[in-house]
Amino acid sequence: MSFADDLLLLCKADVQSVSLLRWGLDLLASLSGLHTNPQKSQLIISKAASGLRDSLLETLGFQEGHLPVRYLCLPLISARLSIAYCQPLLQKIDSCIKGWEGVQLSFAGRVQLIKSVLVSLEVYWAMGFILPKGIIKEMIKRLRTFLWKGTSSSGYLKVAWEVVCRPIEEGGQGIKDIFALNRALMSKHLWAVIKQDRTSIWVDWIFQVRLRDCSIWTAKDYKGAWGWRKMLTLRHTLLSHIHFRVGDGTSSSLWHDPWHTLGPLIIKFPRGPQMTNTGPLDKLSMVMEDGQWNWPMITDIACLEITHMFPPISEGQDIISWKSNDGSFNTSTAYDLFRLPGPKVVWSSLLLGPFKIPKNCFILWLAIMGRLSTLDKPCFTTQTVTAFCVRMESQRHTITFSLHAPIPADVLPLSDSRYHFFGPTVIGNVEFIGRHPDGVESMWLMQHSDLY
Repeated sequence: MSFADDLLLLCKADVQSVSLLRWGLDLLASLSGLHTNPQKSQLIISKAASGLRDSLLETLGFQEGHLPVRYLCLPLISARLSIAYCQPLLQKIDSCIKGWEGVQLSFAGRVQLIKSVLVSLEVYWAMGFILPKGIIKEMIKRLRTFLWKGTSSSGYLKVAWEVVCRPIEEGGQGIKDIFALNRALMSKHLWAVIKQDRTSIWVDWIFQVRLRDCSIWTAKDYKGAWGWRKMLTLRHTLLSHIHFRVGDGTSSSLWHDPWHTLGPLIIKFPRGPQMTNTGPLDKLSMVMEDGQWNWPMITDIACLEITHMFPPISEGQDIISWKSNDGSFNTSTAYDLFRLPGPKVVWSSLLLGPFKIPKNCFILWLAIMGRLSTLDKPCFTTQTVTAFCVRMESQRHTITFSLHAPIPADVLPLSDSRYHFFGPTVIGNVEFIGRHPDGVESMWLMQHSDLY
């Protein structure tokens, strides 16, 4: 593997293989004049070959290295990813936030920085690993603190982070949820295996080593490296968004692929190959003839369910597609699979649009969420402030109250006729305007009719 001036050479951990590697490097030096630098080159030896350590180092002439090492700013590890390995990511986030000290940022400005800068730092790591929950919690803690407190220690959390991470159409601020985003990005690697993209060296290695006697759908999630096991936990979520079209059956496994509505048949019918006189690794084409299903006689009553709902057979090869407009995988739809969806809100149109001022929209969002109090702070000081509405002494007079409190009966007729309000509360009118954009223009014309 090579990138820029970094080169990784892999070989078997024995003297013969390392000697051959040394010969290849010497041949390259004689032909091109490019010599390796022993002081900057390292030999990393697996634990299984620790007994050959001295002879391997002497043969190659490099210094000994140890995992983890950094490659393309990511740690190369042989064990599970721990929080200690992810400290460089947390340090980058802290460094960015510290660089914004002294800058007066509004809430809307912080939201934009989180979306465009801080989340992008996490995306690079999220494309390479399934991040531990502990590191995700640490990242969320930093982003949440920066949003509500900035670079100072004052302020308090106004809205739950789960709500902030919802799309604007669902009442949030559209910040990506790190947990769901991480799994959506890693699903892209899994999709390459599902599509059997052998042009990728990694995918080809997976099929030769991990999937020799099974498919991606039936591989054991307790075998293999930590990263592979974690990736296998995503497949069942993706299965609900995958469409399988049966063609000639030459590229699909009869028992291990989810071509049937029941899913991979080997899971539901472990003794199916014996009961149907087929092999566990047979292709789907073994039970097809002249474009029709041609199953052998099934004598086991438990396996008769297989024959109840056969999918139609199409011309051409088997096709696995993503349930999207063009059938190709995209992380945006995968992201929706891993997050918890919420109900749509009718007032989202008040916050969306090219002519909306982000700072004002965020204040309006806080008010709608009931987290924007204007006269609460003076009530905790020695200042004498009337914090109650003159019409409703029992309710505190805040912007939250102004949006959610009922309109007094003597004001309601006036608001209905002059300002075209259609609900008993101001928030109800906001929701009406959200459903009927023409109401904004109508309200403005009525308010300014005396000027024309």
